[in-house]
Amino acid sequence: MHFMPDTEDEDSAAETFWPEGYKQVIRENIPPLMKCELSKKNSFAGVYERGYKDRYSDSRQFLEKIADMAAVGAENGADDAFDDIIHSFLLELSLPQVRALARYTEPYALSDDLKQALKQSIIEEYSIDNIYRHAFKVGYAKTFSTFDEYINRVAEIVVTGAMNGANDVLENLYRSFLILGPIIPVRRHPRRLKVW
Repeated sequence: MHFMPDTEDEDSAAETFWPEGYKQVIRENIPPLMKCELSKKNSFAGVYERGYKDRYSDSRQFLEKIADMAAVGAENGADDAFDDIIHSFLLELSLPQVRALARYTEPYALSDDLKQALKQSIIEEYSIDNIYRHAFKVGYAKTFSTFDEYINRVAEIVVTGAMNGANDVLENLYRSFLILGPIIPVRRHPRRLKVW
């Protein structure tokens, strides 16, 4: 048998990931905001009693599950938006459009204050990233008059992606609630690896 050197430690050390501090903003803020909004309206009490009482020890745990799932959806939506932006970089295309939905499912996962905090976190992290700075210089300096305008657009795209991701999760949950079916799990995307 041929000896294959174990390079896992060296490979791991060479891997670099995209900044993800903005996810902390999502994780710390969306679950309590959603739980508060869901509790206020008490509109899920009937759904809990009719279809989920045997799966969750109490309605509080049920609402926490919904809130946590919305946060994961927001993270995944932000990741998808970042992937679209990188795809635009690689193909030398314009930045993706800000694709907000015409109408969002209530309760909203992101308040106006949270949208602003998330946007600010993205701006702070990605303003110093060498790839985003290089992409501006070589591809977007003619489209945007300043780097700040460009990085603000990037942040807008990602915040909208987060809103859309949370909304997708809520829509899927509401479909399950209509038939009192099982709640389909939502999983976080793996960390985004810089591949160049």
